[in-house]
Amino acid sequence: MSYQVLSRKWRPQVFEELIGQAHVVKTLQNALKRGRVAHAYIFTGPRGVGKTTTARILAKALNCPNSDGMNPCNRCQVCAEITRGGNLDVLEIDGASNRRIDEIRELREAAKYPPSGGKHRIYIIDEVHMLTIPAFNALLKTLEEPPPQLVFILATTDPQKVPQTILSRTQRFDFRRVPAADIATLLMKILDDEKISYDENALVLLARKAEGSVRDSLSLLDQVIAYESGKIDEAAVVAVLGLVEDAFFAGLLDSIGRHDAQAVLSKVAELFDGGYDLKEVAQGFNQFLRDGILQLETGDPRLASKGVPVALPEGMETADLLGMLDIGLETEAKLRYAQQPRILMEHQFLKMTALDRVVSIREVLEGLGGLPPGQEAAVPPTGSKRTGQSSPAEREPSTGAQPQSNPPEASIKRSFSRQGSQVAGAAGAQRRTSETGDDAEAIPPDGLAQLRELWKQIVDEVATRSQGTAATLEGSELASLEGRNLTVNLPASKALQLKILMDKRELVESIVQAHSGWKIRLLPIIPETRPQEAHSKEASSRDQAMLDELIDTFKGEEY
Repeated sequence: MSYQVLSRKWRPQVFEELIGQAHVVKTLQNALKRGRVAHAYIFTGPRGVGKTTTARILAKALNCPNSDGMNPCNRCQVCAEITRGGNLDVLEIDGASNRRIDEIRELREAAKYPPSGGKHRIYIIDEVHMLTIPAFNALLKTLEEPPPQLVFILATTDPQKVPQTILSRTQRFDFRRVPAADIATLLMKILDDEKISYDENALVLLARKAEGSVRDSLSLLDQVIAYESGKIDEAAVVAVLGLVEDAFFAGLLDSIGRHDAQAVLSKVAELFDGGYDLKEVAQGFNQFLRDGILQLETGDPRLASKGVPVALPEGMETADLLGMLDIGLETEAKLRYAQQPRILMEHQFLKMTALDRVVSIREVLEGLGGLPPGQEAAVPPTGSKRTGQSSPAEREPSTGAQPQSNPPEASIKRSFSRQGSQVAGAAGAQRRTSETGDDAEAIPPDGLAQLRELWKQIVDEVATRSQGTAATLEGSELASLEGRNLTVNLPASKALQLKILMDKRELVESIVQAHSGWKIRLLPIIPETRPQEAHSKEASSRDQAMLDELIDTFKGEEY
């Protein structure tokens, strides 16, 4: 006897052997038990999830003389004939090759005759969406009012192509993708029965690769068994399926995070020279990024595709991975039609490498010269993953000399250039050094009051040099002057423009010195938001313009 593949050998013969379709099994068994079998069904769902198999089991249960009311006996001649596909009362028709109106007319004429030996005459039409519109129209009347004992079972992977006139005349069952855990359990059972040793992680890989299709998983298992005569382990599965291990993806992600273009190109060359399917590589890397995002957001490794933690570079944030995943999904879609897949993959990975790491407003301010004393809570800490929630310390009003700030927009991250932050940080350090020089004129005790009188003139002069900076200072108030540190309270609506003001701080400081003769250090902050501070339409429009300018200047992205 010739070898029988696992997908045929282990095809379910009773409803209880179907996996992942409990909602379909329960409904059909109850219908059989209560005698409420419909005259037409349509089974929809992805490939390999049991649509045609369920149709055969239902046909056997309807015609088996020894049925227990819910399952066929699978021992009688009728069951054996239906299993082999040789029963005259159960006809399986391929809709792809019998799609014309002539074939459907022949079916309609044959349907008038009673069953030859069983209780029902059953037509199973697979891939029914392949029928032509005239063929569907020819089937309509028979499908709506079939002769007694006639049952139609239609199966399709694309129900959108089936006319609504057909769908409305049938009972529809949507078959679901089978969970990977259920597929892995089935593979273990089969290998135990076949007396083949295995590694559970290898079967998890197979189940993932099947993408919810039981038939695909059994075909892949057949292939691995043919490759590995001994124990089926993870290395054998990776070798046969051409998969890339997570360790490689972790190294690739580390090179991307370090902006090491040479290492990234070397890894792409390694994949290409190794003969890997680059589309499969793209899918695997996207899955790795997805697992990393879930790990950062939930801390639960069981949600990952393999159920184990993934290795992420230190300091990698969710927003970083999301930016890479955007490019990765774009790559996966383009690779299907790419004429030069290697160049496309190199291009896309280099785009990931060129991405700036996402930094918080706190990092930007620290790079520009540090935060003023008492204002550490003005912005959320770096790497905060739930930025919309403040800690109790942030919510309580400050009792110190400086007003506590809690900007409503501070939780929004922007992808500013890290190099720009480093340069600005160096400039800030240089300014602090110059401030201690002997040429700085002493500030009198009433210096704050004098600056408040001059402040409108200062802002007007700033407007002649930089309208964006002046717009940011509009509505601001001088809060305190400690030493040479001048704290300026900005309206809450200016939170997103804070970076623009920090970039132009030297301009404002020079104008202040020109009017007062004092060399000061400008410290803009956002005080605690008051309920009565409402945004006007004009202010909102100006804020958006400043935000657009900020993002365009620093090549940032909004999250």
